Amino acid sequence: MGISFFVSKKYFFSKSKFNIVNFVSLIASFVLIVASCSFFIVLSVFSGLTDFGLNYNKAFDPDIKISSAAFSSFTLTESQLNWLSSNNDSFVYSKTLEEKVLLSSDEKNTYGRLVGVDKNFRNVIEIDSIISVGRWIDLGSSEVLVSYFLADKLNLGLLNYGGQLSVGVPNNNSGPSLLKSPFRTSGFIPSGVYTSSDVKDQRTVFSSLSSAQSLLKKNKEEITSILIKTFDDSRTLTKVLKKVFNEGYLVKSREELNQTYYKMLNVEGLILNILMGLILTVAMFNSIGAIIILIVEKRKGVQTLLKLGATKKNIQTLFFKHGLMISFSGGVIGLVSGICFVSLQKSYSFIKLAGTEIPYPVSLELSNVLLVIVFLLIICSLGSYLASKTSLKIKL
Repeated sequence: MGISFFVSKKYFFSKSKFNIVNFVSLIASFVLIVASCSFFIVLSVFSGLTDFGLNYNKAFDPDIKISSAAFSSFTLTESQLNWLSSNNDSFVYSKTLEEKVLLSSDEKNTYGRLVGVDKNFRNVIEIDSIISVGRWIDLGSSEVLVSYFLADKLNLGLLNYGGQLSVGVPNNNSGPSLLKSPFRTSGFIPSGVYTSSDVKDQRTVFSSLSSAQSLLKKNKEEITSILIKTFDDSRTLTKVLKKVFNEGYLVKSREELNQTYYKMLNVEGLILNILMGLILTVAMFNSIGAIIILIVEKRKGVQTLLKLGATKKNIQTLFFKHGLMISFSGGVIGLVSGICFVSLQKSYSFIKLAGTEIPYPVSLELSNVLLVIVFLLIICSLGSYLASKTSLKIKL
C-alpha cells in the first residue's frame, strides 16, 4: 500500500511533460465535477418538489382515516368513543360528514362534495395553509369555504349575503307529487377561498358538521369518517386502530389513501436515479481514458519500478489508486459544489417558480448525499479497475 499510494499520489499532483496528458486529466476531473454536482442538485430538486406536492396532500388528507367498509355513514360505539378519548395524548381526531351535492349560485350549477367538519378539523388537517382569500368558516354559522375553481365557476363573492351558495341533495321523501322539489337545499355564505391543483379537491366545499347533518338529515352522532393526526409513529397507531375498528371499518394511512401518487413518486425516483447514474457512468469514461493515456506516458517510470522489484500486480494497484484519486477528487468537489448551491437556494431563494414569487423547492437531505457517494464509490471503483487492467496488456 505504501509505495503504490506514494507513486500514485505523485502522478496525481505532478504535471506531465506532455500537455495532452494534463489536459485530458483536467477534463476528466471537470466532467465528473459537473456530473456529480448535477446529480445532487437534481436529487435535491426532486425531493423538494416531492415535499412541495405532499404539503398539498396534508391540506386534505390526514395521517390516518377511518371510514365504514359497507355503509356511507356510521355511528361510533361507546367503547370506541372511550378509546379515542382516553388516547388523546398520542393523537388528535376530527369527525367529518361527506356527501355529493349540487351547487348553485347566480343561475349557474355544478356538482361538488360537501364536507362537514367539527372544531378539531384544523388541528388535524393543515387547511389554513391553502386559504388564499378570506378566512376559515365560523362553525356556529352557515358559512362555507370554497375553492377558487368553484368561486370562479359559480361567480361567488365572499360574505355576500345577497348571493348565497345553494347546496342541494336529492330529496328522497319527495313522493309522487310534481309540486315537491326533487332536491332539498340550504343556503350558505362563502367566508374564504382556497387553492388546489387537484381536480377532486377543487370541487370540495367545507361547512360545519352540524350544518351538513341538518341538510343531509343525519343525527348528531352520524358521521362518514374519522380523521386522525398522530404525534408518534403513524404505522404503529394504524395497527392498533385496525384492532379497535376491526369489523366493518377501513383504516388507511396517508400512503394508502394516495397509493397511486406514492407509487408514481417511487417510480419517478427510480428512473431519475438510473438516468443520473448512467450520466455519471458516461462521465467516468473520461477518467478511464485519462488513466490509459497516463499508463502509456509513464512507461519508463513503470519500467524503473519493475526493475526495482515491483510486480505487474503492484503496477495495476498503482494506477487503480491513481484512477480513484482522479475520480473522487472530481466527484467530491462536485458534491460539495452541489451542497453549496442547494444551501444557497434554501437560504436566499434566488430561483423562483416560473410566473410566481414562490421559491423553487429544494430539499437538503443526508440520504441524497449518501446516494451520490454510493454511486461515486461503485462507478469510480469499477472504472478505475477497468482502466488499471490495461497496464497488464501494454508492453512495458
